[in-house]
Amino acid sequence: MEETTAQEETQHLPPVDFISYLTNLVETGRLYLNGIPNPETEEVVINLPLVKHIIDTIEMLEEKTKGNLTAPEANFLANTLYELRMGYVRALSRHEAAAQEETAARQTEEDTPAEENDLPTENGN
Repeated sequence: MEETTAQEETQHLPPVDFISYLTNLVETGRLYLNGIPNPETEEVVINLPLVKHIIDTIEMLEEKTKGNLTAPEANFLANTLYELRMGYVRALSRHEAAAQEETAARQTEEDTPAEENDLPTENGN
């Protein structure tokens, strides 16, 4: 009985082909670019190193399959790779900008006196 259930489940899956494999990789990359909520903390997790790894994997596939893809497969690979790269660059820029803002905010907090007594007076004391 379990064999029938497993067999029925696999009948509903799409065929395994190059485009469906790339689609799975790209969708995983998109999810981690946009963020996935951690089920325990509800904190949104953006994993740029994983996205970079996925981009590197697709680039490797592009190199290894050069000349062996149909025109639709080659176009799909090129377009989705470009889209994922641009998303990665935008996310990386946002991440770096946020880190700079955080550093600037920390620097401002360190430069701001904690108490009014710490403020210099007119005669410098």
